[in-house]
Amino acid sequence: MTLVLLGLFTSCEEKPEDAPTPHIIAPVAHAGKDTTLLVPFSTINLTGEGSTDPDSNIVSYTWVKISGPSSVDITNFQSMRAFASNLVNVGTYEFELTVTDADKLFSKDTVKVTVAVPPCTSTTKEVILKDLIWTQPWLTEIQIENPHAYLPPNSYITNFYIKRDSSDKWELIIPLNHNSPDYGLFHEWTYGNKMLVIWPGLNTEDDTPDLKIEYCQ
Repeated sequence: MTLVLLGLFTSCEEKPEDAPTPHIIAPVAHAGKDTTLLVPFSTINLTGEGSTDPDSNIVSYTWVKISGPSSVDITNFQSMRAFASNLVNVGTYEFELTVTDADKLFSKDTVKVTVAVPPCTSTTKEVILKDLIWTQPWLTEIQIENPHAYLPPNSYITNFYIKRDSSDKWELIIPLNHNSPDYGLFHEWTYGNKMLVIWPGLNTEDDTPDLKIEYCQ
């Protein structure tokens, strides 16, 4: 009797159903809008902040240059926001952003940065900012917020020059290039987030130099 009852009980036991498999969705990368840089500017902020993931579990961002006329430097290339510099040759540079989530799913997007010569229709002009001050937030430097604010509307910057107290000559300030053999030897500048930063190179910094902004329209 016991065996019969046990058999009946076993035959009536319900088989557990398999748990439903969750629907996993890959993230969507967004590398930003295509843009144009005008010589002599050679740096660009890259941002993937428009990237999304339905599961809200993005774990990594990676930026690489996939095409362009010359090599570039990418700072913070494994962050949502990166900084590309040394875009010194005219042409189109293409950057690729890869976004990966915790499920190891990923997607890619690209953005193009075109470096072009300013479309000037006039001869060059100049504006001089006098008696600037060297500061030391990190390194000895001069910071000028939004240099375009000192120029007439629809102007294009062509060059920067500096004149130290110990000299009566204007010295060309060259764009920062870590790969150049002259890196750190001369006055150099970089630009990002509307901030112009100038470094003194091997020059002394105990003076109040003048800055000349050369521009055209």
